[in-house]
Amino acid sequence: MSSELTESMQEYLEALWVFLKEEEREYARINDIARALEVAPPSAVEMLKRMEKLGLVIYHPRVGIQLTPRGEELAREAIRSHRLAELLLTELLGMELDHQVHSSACALEHHISSSVAEAVCIKLGHPETCPHGKKIPRGECCKR
Repeated sequence: MSSELTESMQEYLEALWVFLKEEEREYARINDIARALEVAPPSAVEMLKRMEKLGLVIYHPRVGIQLTPRGEELAREAIRSHRLAELLLTELLGMELDHQVHSSACALEHHISSSVAEAVCIKLGHPETCPHGKKIPRGECCKR
């Protein structure tokens, strides 16, 4: 993950990934992002404008938000790290899938390096889905 990204920005990237890639929308709407992240719409607009300055998103007033290629790659990494963190906790550590696992995975995902994510992926045989059944984006290790 890029050092200029805050954990909050990573959360926004994940939410955008879900709306744009998994729900196959052309644009994510401010209200949807705000609701998903439990923030006020003006706060979401402020953060998205900051992210636009970093080249992560394209903000179209009154239309919605799109990821730039760089934003998409960082969002993919964040989603991958989160879903692998959930598997690390449930499959390797034997924890029950509950709210605690989700919140622990949220905390871990921001600190899992790409090499740790790759090691978890390899150890688990390149899983295709997380414990919730959501698709895990493929990593370089999956292509070998």
